Amino acid sequence: MNHASRADSASSVDERAARTFEGLRNLVAKVTPWLIDVGSWIFGGLTAINLVVMSALITVGPVATAIEISTAALAAALPLNVAGILLLRLIKDLKEVGIDGLTRQAFQDAGFRHIDAYFPAPRERAIQHARCSRVALLYSMGIAALSIALTVTGIAAALWHLGQWIALVLVCSVALSAALVTIAIAQGLPPESDAEKRLKQILAVRMHRDRKRQ
Repeated sequence: MNHASRADSASSVDERAARTFEGLRNLVAKVTPWLIDVGSWIFGGLTAINLVVMSALITVGPVATAIEISTAALAAALPLNVAGILLLRLIKDLKEVGIDGLTRQAFQDAGFRHIDAYFPAPRERAIQHARCSRVALLYSMGIAALSIALTVTGIAAALWHLGQWIALVLVCSVALSAALVTIAIAQGLPPESDAEKRLKQILAVRMHRDRKRQ
């Protein structure tokens, strides 16, 4: 009896986890166009900031260690911004252009027989495209985080050369801005509905019973 209850509990947990991941995948697929636009704005803004600050630092020259650190950090952020923009454009263009369909049609027009055998089924192709989009978005988020860190470091180092307290003000302002955005998002979330509360209570009771049976 204990083994059966454990198996039922494990299967229910696995089922809920599978549905949760499936829901998250569907959510990412629906908000992918918005994430691409936001990511493009972020990388574009970072590129503009890096170029403006670097152009000013180049005229100053390596007069201090802080200036050298700033220039190096901003120079390292520029290729990351380009890579992030390329990834986001790749996601968008592959979906809009439909490169698989164009490739298959091009070979069909050229008289290439059995070209369909070299391409997956429509359902498998959609799954592959969704997976590629998720992977590219994850890499883009990582690249954006690293680029933001390098950009903040470069600007802080440049301000450190002017005055240490100015760099500290920048770092504190960045931390405060991130905290305010997090708080605003958390407070903007909808409150817990009665149905959700009842569902959580039911799940908690089931888990408590399963633990007692074990």
